[in-house]
Amino acid sequence: MTFHSVIKALIPSLRVIELEKAMVNISAVIKHIETQTSDVIMVLQEVQGLSRVLLQNRMALNFLLASQGGVCTIINTSCCSY
Repeated sequence: MTFHSVIKALIPSLRVIELEKAMVNISAVIKHIETQTSDVIMVLQEVQGLSRVLLQNRMALNFLLASQGGVCTIINTSCCSY
């Protein structure tokens, strides 16, 4: 007889089987959350990388167009921002 079966026999009011099922369900939910969190972190890292590339491209474009007033002057908009 294992410890587990002894506990089941001695304390039936705990409904050990239901608790085991709940633990399995909780484990599945935690695994799902872990997977989603991992996916979100990966997407966030991609967005951060794209943000850096965008800023570098914008800086290079401004440098190339500095003699003409920069990107905002060339495209004639007042809402340019970094």
